Amino acid sequence: MISWLQGHIQLPGYDVGLWSVEHEEKAAAFLNNPRLCQLLCYMSNGKLHFSATLDTEATSCEKLYYFIRSEEIRLNNIDMSIHHGMLSRGTAMQSLLEAMGQVFGPQLFESSTESTFAASRKTVLYLPSGKFLPSVPTAAKNKELVQQLESIVINWTRQIKGVVNSQDSHYHTEVSGPLEEIEFWCTRKEDLCGILQQLQRADVCRVVCVLEASKSSYLARFLSLARRIHENSVEANDNVNFLKNLVTSCKILASADPARICCILPELLGHIRMIWTLSGIYLSVNCFTYWNLSSSFIDADRLL
Repeated sequence: MISWLQGHIQLPGYDVGLWSVEHEEKAAAFLNNPRLCQLLCYMSNGKLHFSATLDTEATSCEKLYYFIRSEEIRLNNIDMSIHHGMLSRGTAMQSLLEAMGQVFGPQLFESSTESTFAASRKTVLYLPSGKFLPSVPTAAKNKELVQQLESIVINWTRQIKGVVNSQDSHYHTEVSGPLEEIEFWCTRKEDLCGILQQLQRADVCRVVCVLEASKSSYLARFLSLARRIHENSVEANDNVNFLKNLVTSCKILASADPARICCILPELLGHIRMIWTLSGIYLSVNCFTYWNLSSSFIDADRLL
């Protein structure tokens, strides 16, 4: 069966001679372990690579060949039980990923969807596309469907908890300067806004309604974290609105000679004073600006 895989890979620069013992071991694991549902193959620097997930390196390659198993693999059914094809980097990969999700179900593609968008720092809440839910009362009585939805919500909860915790830990993490701080909040604002939009989608709300009707014990934690996302989004938006006033001065400071610092300081400190006075967020935590700004002064001082 390994020879079947070897003969079906179609990648630019691929040759069966590139296979090593490690490739054969990974291929055998895919063929024999029912828990390994996918095998991804790609070329990098003239070498053949295998991966079980759409990690950052796999999604950054130009071409990716995939094998997906839908049932137990035997020699007499291998053509029917393994689906395979080529993916190209970019939107085509994401589109095919969505289409494959409709065929193979949520458990297989939750992690793949998450990995696809991780490199762009976007949190995507996976949900099978299409009208897969009946009416709320009917769905709430379907035990198997409720368990499937609970599995989806458990994954959402894990994702959202990670986003919330990343903000909490940021206040205790030293960054290299104010421009990095501003970039953090701009990226975070975009991510949180995207999560909020997903939480307000009709299909996501329908899942919540079904789990409410079925009195699922997994829903309360998810809803609590969803409220935190709303609070964090307000905070991130507030921070960006204030911090964007520092961008021009901080960029000038980053490239300024030490002798020019005294000319830049009055305007910069005026902006910092405004943030310290008016921002409800930076009043409630240790203000980053004075501490991170000092690193810019230190860098400039090294030029002397």
